[in-house]
This record gives sequence, C-alpha cells and structure tokens, in this order.
Amino acid sequence: MIVAAIIICSLCCCHSVAALSSSPAISRRNALRTSYTAAATPILHQLLSPDIANAASNLGLANKLSKRDPSMLKNSVFNIPPGPQHYPEFMFGDWDVTMKFRGFVFPSTSISKEKLVANVGIPGFQKLSIATVGDVGREVTNYQMSIDKSSKMEDRKLSLSTSINGHLGYDAVREVIYDPKDNPNRISIDFIPNRTRNANRIELFCNGRESELVSAEESASGQTVFLCAEYIRQVTFGLSQEFGVARQVSGNYGHFWTWKSPKDSSSSTITGNLLTAAYLDAQDPMFFEEPSKPVVVYSHDLVATRR
Repeated sequence: MIVAAIIICSLCCCHSVAALSSSPAISRRNALRTSYTAAATPILHQLLSPDIANAASNLGLANKLSKRDPSMLKNSVFNIPPGPQHYPEFMFGDWDVTMKFRGFVFPSTSISKEKLVANVGIPGFQKLSIATVGDVGREVTNYQMSIDKSSKMEDRKLSLSTSINGHLGYDAVREVIYDPKDNPNRISIDFIPNRTRNANRIELFCNGRESELVSAEESASGQTVFLCAEYIRQVTFGLSQEFGVARQVSGNYGHFWTWKSPKDSSSSTITGNLLTAAYLDAQDPMFFEEPSKPVVVYSHDLVATRR
C-alpha cells in the first residue's frame, strides 16, 4: 500500500526556506553556502513510502521516486520528441495555487558543495534561471493553473505568466508563446523591456516527459495520486555588460510533480509537491564530473484551491 503523503515532506529540512529568503541582500549562492553545514546530511527524506514499489512497475516514475535517492532523478537523453502532458480528471478546472519553498539538497558525491555554489550557471542560483520557479528562495508564491477538460492539457500561458510575475513580485511577462498542437515541446516567454535584469526572453525546450497515475485503491489514504515529470533545457537571453552584445545562458533541469486528489467529494483543494533537479550544462567545465545526475534539488509544497 502507498503512504498517501507522497512527496509532501520530500526534502531534508536542514536546508530550509529561511536559508534562502532571510535577506534580499543575500545572493542565492551565498545563502546556499552559509546555510549548508558540515553536519548536514544531504539526502532526500520521505520522497515516497518504500512500499510504493508494490504498486508501480520497475521502470515507473513512482518507483523511481520511491528510492529516496536523488541520483535516480537523472537527466533525460533526448530521443523521440515527447507528446503533450495530459492530466487526470480530478485536476480539470481552474485553480489558485500557493507554492511554498521547502528546502534544497546538494546530492553530488563527485563535486563539492563549495565548487557548486561558486558556479553561477547552475539553474536556481539566479532569478529566472528556472522559469517555472523564477525565484527559488521566495518563501510563498501564488499563481494560477487551468486544466482544460476536453484537451486534458494545462494552460501553460496562464501558469507560466502568473508564476513568473508572482515570483518576481511585479508584472514582467509581456507574452507567453505556446501552441501545443504545433509543438508541445517549445515555449517562448517575452518580457516587458527593462523590467528585469535577468531576462529579455526565455526559450524552453522539453526533452522528455513521464507520468503515472496511482489509483485510490492502491493508495493507503484512498486518494488518487498523479505523478509527472518534464526535462527542460532553458535558454535565457538578457543584457550583458558589453554594449550591443546579448547575454545568453543555457541551463538544464527536471521538474517532478506529485498531485493528490481531494480527500472527499466536497473538498475543493488538492495538494502536491514539486521537486526540481538542476543539472550541469554540457558546456560547463565540471560537466564530466557529474554528466547526468542532479547537482542541486529544490523542493516546493503546493496547495491548489478550485476557483
């Protein structure tokens, strides 16, 4: 039987929200450096109950997460372009979502934490380097999500624009360009000129998707559990210190979502968790020290209330 609290208590909380949000003057990398102590044990805590493997195939996403091992969250090798993500019935409709930062972990055994926090190119160390989570250290962010009943697909224009604006604390997105019928694996995000130093435009490329639905009968709580993952390559264009030369930064990361159905038919709330695994780019000097496993994993708790 599956313990229903699938990823809600996912990261070891010794690396907490206070570490990244205590002062706006502290950079993300400095906060990571000072909050990580020698005594901290960088392991994922209770990603899933071990007995989730009883209800999942050996290759399933739920089984992968049940290992409680961040090295299992390897980057996807791009082969056949994936199709669009489809969502289960309990997620259909319009939602107000609250995202709360829970913690982070440095899982690499090949590269020291000191070397990693000195690397400004790792996704999450700068604002907007992870589009969906524009400010990783922000304690609480509110955004909107909509899942269409007929297509079973998410309105990415809505969720990305409201999430980015919510993380920044002001309206910065001018337009999100996305047509899942034409190409479900590319999204362009244009920003209002001079609204943010970190990005003028972001291009997102999805290199892989996974999903799995665990039935209520297999769940200890009696709630249906939906898991899905996306492996993203992000290219960010912005201003550089050299006049007339655009700044271009590439980053790679994977999102791993877990959503649980309402506890009963009268409830208008669903809960979830988002794990974001940051990988080294192929052009990074440290790439061959950790070519596929994540070097940082962030965790956020999610609560969605039906509008």
